[in-house]
Amino acid sequence: MFGACSQTEKPAPANQTLDIQTFASSAWPALALLKTGEFPLWFELGADGPFHIENPVSAALLPYTPWPHARFVTAIQRWGNSLVMTVNRDGFLILSADAASTKSTDLVLYRVAESSLWDSYTAASSFLLEGKPAVLLYRNDFFSGPAMPLSASQVYVLHSSSPIPQPASIPAFEKLPEGWEAEVLRLEPDGFWYYRAKEKASNDTAYFRARDLAAAGEEISVEEWRNSDSRNTVSDTGSFPLPPLPEGFAYHSIELLGNILLAAWEEQLDAGIGAAGFMVMVLSP
Repeated sequence: MFGACSQTEKPAPANQTLDIQTFASSAWPALALLKTGEFPLWFELGADGPFHIENPVSAALLPYTPWPHARFVTAIQRWGNSLVMTVNRDGFLILSADAASTKSTDLVLYRVAESSLWDSYTAASSFLLEGKPAVLLYRNDFFSGPAMPLSASQVYVLHSSSPIPQPASIPAFEKLPEGWEAEVLRLEPDGFWYYRAKEKASNDTAYFRARDLAAAGEEISVEEWRNSDSRNTVSDTGSFPLPPLPEGFAYHSIELLGNILLAAWEEQLDAGIGAAGFMVMVLSP
């Protein structure tokens, strides 16, 4: 998690607001045109998608929900001229450059979601699969009783031609023993896919790696699994001029698209999440 950085926050001026429009040329449902600037634009996540708020102080007073079942941004990925957010229990949110504008700071916010399906599962790993943003869904019942049956497909992909996430077949998962379910999937610089799987009845865990997900993976030790993880945590939060957050709130994921900064925020209490959303602003030269 990223702690809030010290910066004086000001309300967005009248000429830096959002304008709801319909973009019929895209298969993705568009929510808004964002005219971003040096002042942050704040959004909160809701059951029907994100909505604009003045700042996190005005966020809804939601009950804290264990993180596997909360609605929050789990990851942000760069994808061409877009930033793609994975939203737990919902789908994908995409910030893309507005092709109709000559300003690089004009963005379109899209939502590609299927919350009726995703609501019952936890969005775990986010990654690129054949060059497209993808996410692994799994059943996390650590904080609850038996969950829904395993989804017919655990991996869903963002396609530019589809208004909802599309299922993807992963033969390596299909070759797992009956009763086993993948919970984590990541591609490492050594060219191998690493994934962790669990047998729900016994709670046994196994670790695998595969050069190609079209074939069954090779089982590896927990030490090999841990040593393969190349993910780095950004520690120098001072390099990001983040607006301050209220007490009990924290930044979670941060990504840049040129000079545009996108940061996910959430209200936290132990393993629970209350309100959650994201902030977008333009960094000063």
